[in-house]
Amino acid sequence: MTSPSLTPYLYGIASNLLFGTASITFSKFARSHSATWVNQIKVSLGLIGFAIAFALTESFAALSPVHHFFLLASGFSGLFLGDYFLFKSFATLGPSRTLVLYSFQPFLLGVYGYLFLSQGLSGRQLIAILCMIACVFTFILERSRVTGKADLNAFLFAFTGVLFDAIGVALSRQSYEASPDLGPFQANGTRAFGALIGFLALSPLFLKKVTRDLVHMRPRDRNAMLLACIFGTFLSLTFYLSALKTAHVATLTAISITSPVWVSLIEHVQLKSWPSPYLWSAFALFLLGFGLMQM
Repeated sequence: MTSPSLTPYLYGIASNLLFGTASITFSKFARSHSATWVNQIKVSLGLIGFAIAFALTESFAALSPVHHFFLLASGFSGLFLGDYFLFKSFATLGPSRTLVLYSFQPFLLGVYGYLFLSQGLSGRQLIAILCMIACVFTFILERSRVTGKADLNAFLFAFTGVLFDAIGVALSRQSYEASPDLGPFQANGTRAFGALIGFLALSPLFLKKVTRDLVHMRPRDRNAMLLACIFGTFLSLTFYLSALKTAHVATLTAISITSPVWVSLIEHVQLKSWPSPYLWSAFALFLLGFGLMQM
């Protein structure tokens, strides 16, 4: 039987693997359509799924207006803004490299603690920071060798997405701290609605457009997108917020390492190609820095 203390981290791993698998499809459509288009469909279908699941399985958990606002703001920050920048990076760098950069959250939290919370950095942690920086430069060098340009904007998109996603995680955890009875479907439905507010503010008729696009897509593409939304939004976020409810936040973000490794494996199996020396070097630097940061 699984230890109760281990369960949230298993949920976190499941969430990462599900989103990592879906990210390959999200990347394809972010390139062929746009990051906004993918995000609009992902959030809209997720909201429908969360609403149905909530109605069938959960009871409403009372929250103060402040904590309702936190959930809405979490969705606006993490799902509307964060995922937009994530998909922008997907379209250029691909999912595995972007998700490596997304896994920098524990590293960024450590730097934040040093700069703003007067938390010290050990020599080991300083080496970890240098490894992470070297990892980024290795990716930039690889990108320059492959395409003839560094695509610095894509790296900036990824790190901007990390920032907004981290804000969303923190706000969601605040709501869970205030109401332990809050279920993942109510929480995710509220977050998805917060993201929906952002989309409606930009384009009040976006639902009509994305519905028309889905109807007119080739059945194979439409089914792939729908399946990616089930894996990468409904199931992934359900597992993630179930984990976030009780898990140690820094440890939970640390296991995001599973996503880029898993996606990279899928990509290279699909392409029937061996990773480049640059990619191996970047992963080695990332794993070394990641391990040192967690020690």
